Amino acid sequence: MKSEPVLVLGATGYVGGRLVPRLLEAGCRVRVMGRSEAKLTSRPWACRPGIEIAQGDVLDVVSLHRAVSGCRAAYYLVHAMGEGEPEPWKRNSGSD
Repeated sequence: MKSEPVLVLGATGYVGGRLVPRLLEAGCRVRVMGRSEAKLTSRPWACRPGIEIAQGDVLDVVSLHRAVSGCRAAYYLVHAMGEGEPEPWKRNSGSD
């Protein structure tokens, strides 16, 4: 198993939920981060060797930094779910 993990943000979504097992099958350690630890731990791959679960929010710089620390790659598969809400990168940007 490769030593530095690959971070998957959005692992509970459609694409992320299918990417995680593929990465594990390829011999990668995988770190997943999400707001709901319960959602992450309920996934079929959650108890497989090589998985690290981190609770956090992509809008929280501290938890995002902690999740990405030591990773060799990251997949950002997060999108806004709420109707009419600005995309996360546009919030508080002063461009509204």
